[in-house]
Amino acid sequence: MVVHINAGMAALAAALIIGKRRNFGPEILRPHNIPLAAIGASLLWMGWFGFNAGSALTAGGLAASTLLVTQTASAASSFVWILLTWKRSGKPSAVAAINGAIAGLAGVTPASGYISVQNSLILGIVLGLVSYYAIMLLKERLRIDDALDVSSVHGVTGIVGTLAVGLIASSLINPAGPNGLIYGNPIQIGLQALGIVTTAAFSFGGTVLIIKMLDKTIGLRVKEEQEEVGLDLSEHAEKAYL
Repeated sequence: MVVHINAGMAALAAALIIGKRRNFGPEILRPHNIPLAAIGASLLWMGWFGFNAGSALTAGGLAASTLLVTQTASAASSFVWILLTWKRSGKPSAVAAINGAIAGLAGVTPASGYISVQNSLILGIVLGLVSYYAIMLLKERLRIDDALDVSSVHGVTGIVGTLAVGLIASSLINPAGPNGLIYGNPIQIGLQALGIVTTAAFSFGGTVLIIKMLDKTIGLRVKEEQEEVGLDLSEHAEKAYL
């Protein structure tokens, strides 16, 4: 829970304070290297099994269940993203598949040790929808320049996945865990919401404080002409690509 909400709130705070890049718009939002992105996402997806299923600290039934729901939710979220971008642009998108998979992984993580496979499929669909439309809201409507969409792909999904524990967690899946609302424990949803609010406030406020301190000391942005030339050249006197 904490990691993804932390990341999302920190990214949102930074984007709001630092502001948009020069010429912010579709032209600078194109993916840079899709093959490398696909390789990185594949490694990330595989590694995610390690820290989700591995959190059980044993190779038993709970670890197997956690691995399976992680895969199911991520695949469902990825499929939702593919369908939504296909409908919007008329073509399926590899980048959409990647973003959807990561949104599913981030969102299912808080709930992965407590929910059934059937519920993970529903959660994955929800995660795909909320993360996709959160990006539409923040980037296109509100014009917030979160370059990697961390606030949506990690933050929003982390919130939804954390609330999911309060709704669909089952002690039949994890005897050491709680039941959620639909399994007769309405108190859990309030506890999850309290954790979300506390984490979000701490992360957002702490990031604002750190950024303000950096702005007063070393500064936050390079000059406009340096940004136009590119940081490879202006900051390092090197060119990444010929």
